[in-house]
Amino acid sequence: MATQTQERALKRADGVRELVKKRGLLDVLAALEELHFDGNSSPSVRLRTPYIRNSVMPYGDLWSPYAFPTFIEFDERRRPAERILPPLAKLLLSQGVALEFHLVALFAAQAQARSGARWENKIPITKRSNGIAWVDLMAVSAKSSTGGGRPSSYTANKIRQLRASLNLLSNHRLVDIGDPGVRNRYEGFKLLSEDAVSSAASFVEYRVPREHEAVINVPFQFFTRGWVHLLTKSEIAAYFMWLSLSAESEWVTGLWRQRAGLFGLSRDVYDTTQALAAYGLVDVLPSRERRQNGTWRNFSAGDKPYGNRIRVNRHGLWRSAPKTVEGVLRKTAALGKWSKVVGE
Repeated sequence: MATQTQERALKRADGVRELVKKRGLLDVLAALEELHFDGNSSPSVRLRTPYIRNSVMPYGDLWSPYAFPTFIEFDERRRPAERILPPLAKLLLSQGVALEFHLVALFAAQAQARSGARWENKIPITKRSNGIAWVDLMAVSAKSSTGGGRPSSYTANKIRQLRASLNLLSNHRLVDIGDPGVRNRYEGFKLLSEDAVSSAASFVEYRVPREHEAVINVPFQFFTRGWVHLLTKSEIAAYFMWLSLSAESEWVTGLWRQRAGLFGLSRDVYDTTQALAAYGLVDVLPSRERRQNGTWRNFSAGDKPYGNRIRVNRHGLWRSAPKTVEGVLRKTAALGKWSKVVGE
């Protein structure tokens, strides 16, 4: 009998194949690549650090006798309270494609505007001419509830999801779409600064980060090779966490204080890191004290837990995400555990 892991992997692999065969994923990737090379052609997309991680550890040093562990109530098995999450982690709580859409919008802004400049969004939601539209830049796997999956129904469903994403991003003050009831309010939406500085009283318009600003650099292949559309939200968040930590050292260890306190991620980041390793996006050096299922040997309450050491493999993004992700998922469906595909 197939395990839950195998069933989920198989279903997801079939979804990847459908995106490629029936939902035009390869055309989406071609449009993203065109946007990149017709623009500034930067080797990476610069995301301001506060978008990814908190600047202050809300839990203090829980391994210190001077810590105040009741400062914020915390259950290590769950995601921290929403009020202390950085912007990206808040987008993990919702369904739909809001996170992916926001990342693609930041990618587009940096392709079309220079360092320190505002970005004027002239990309229409739907295709009106020979230019690129947002529907060309986004891949959406969900089928329309009507129409039997016809192309027109799929496009209409994609437009609904993009509008729903903009509503959510507006609620988080990451975009400005104007007042409800205004005609064409989604067209020409404005990006707001991704570092959570906007408030209900004052919107701060997005500017491309300058060289001196604290950022994480996401290689442009994350977008043009399809990873932004084929990784799960949790996998995206985990990958960005390791990217952020790897700026400090080649090999890093993310203990729960960092994972939860700085990045606002739940315990399932361990499983997503196994997936990232199978895709070839990170290398994992297991701790001798950590079992295959993520638990620790010889561990007692009050001890400082051990952690695997992680190294980001940026060249892994050069692979085709559709081919790599589907191959890994089908192998996982067969074996019941994450492992690389031979030859990848």
